[in-house]
Amino acid sequence: MMQTFTDLAERTHLLWLQRSSLSSSDYINLSQLKQHDYRLLQSVRLCQRYLGQDNAELPCWLTAVLDNSVAAIDKLLALPLALPAQVLLAELWLALQHKTAAHYLEQYNRTEQSQLVCLLAGKPAAAGLYPAMKRLDLRSAIQLAGRCGLTAECTDLQQLATERALDAAALAELNYNLYLLGQTADELNLVQQLQRADCLTPRQLQFLLLAASAEQKVQIVNVLCLTDSSLAINAMGFSGQSKFLPLLLELSKQPAHQAAAQSALITMLGTTVPGSITAETLQREPQAETAPALISNQNLIAGKPLAGLDLAALWANGNQYHRFAAAALRVLRQPGLALAEPNNWQGGVWPVA
Repeated sequence: MMQTFTDLAERTHLLWLQRSSLSSSDYINLSQLKQHDYRLLQSVRLCQRYLGQDNAELPCWLTAVLDNSVAAIDKLLALPLALPAQVLLAELWLALQHKTAAHYLEQYNRTEQSQLVCLLAGKPAAAGLYPAMKRLDLRSAIQLAGRCGLTAECTDLQQLATERALDAAALAELNYNLYLLGQTADELNLVQQLQRADCLTPRQLQFLLLAASAEQKVQIVNVLCLTDSSLAINAMGFSGQSKFLPLLLELSKQPAHQAAAQSALITMLGTTVPGSITAETLQREPQAETAPALISNQNLIAGKPLAGLDLAALWANGNQYHRFAAAALRVLRQPGLALAEPNNWQGGVWPVA
């Protein structure tokens, strides 16, 4: 029986570790992520039923769930986990307890809690949370407003640029999040601001490339090539510009760039899209009849032209980059929607008014 309990703990921890791998996979879609989260949830419930809370051999995250210490936001933040894992653990615990994120948001009273709270808050709660976060952590408040689509705060955010002495990172974040809320800006300039402030993330880069013109997409890639080759390769895939396909194919044959180039090809071409050539096919059959057409100047996401793309279907069937593209395009077409994060618990929430 003891061996059975040990196996249960080990299997549960393996599911937890696999969840991190699935989040970065180019091959996992929404239904697969949901299925894995359900298996993880059920396995943790079995641990709650059969395992003791004082087992020193349990991983720290599982112990924190079993003894409910994870319910306290400060104890959650004290766990030796990266922020995305802390967010996921909070969402897992909330699902186990049938609670909402309000459980954690109500505990918010310190700057150190801001990033976690910002990532847990949905749009309705974010509007009430914004004033308190602005007092405690201005940069996180700026991110909260943009991510949750708080268009009512646009005027307040615009005033920050003139009324407050912001450092380079806060100013870059401010301009980017105003852009999320519908304020027009030059996408290349925003990328350069964020990069100079050392706070450019792949999500920000993908969002800006989806909105940029064909000329600006090339300029952004060229700028990144000077400083960060891996990010530049990601940008080629995010751009959707089929003119980059020959270069990506060459890069995918070089060990140093193979993983990034393969990911970029999948972002642009998809994996198993009916009626479309895939990254694997193009690599295996570079002279295929469909290749010349693809290498013309097209804008592709998951193997489909951007024009007329079914965003809801892309959200349901694509990998994390396809799904983020769907959410980002939805926000670009309707500023004020919350921007979904596809790696959240159960795959995040599709942006709705």
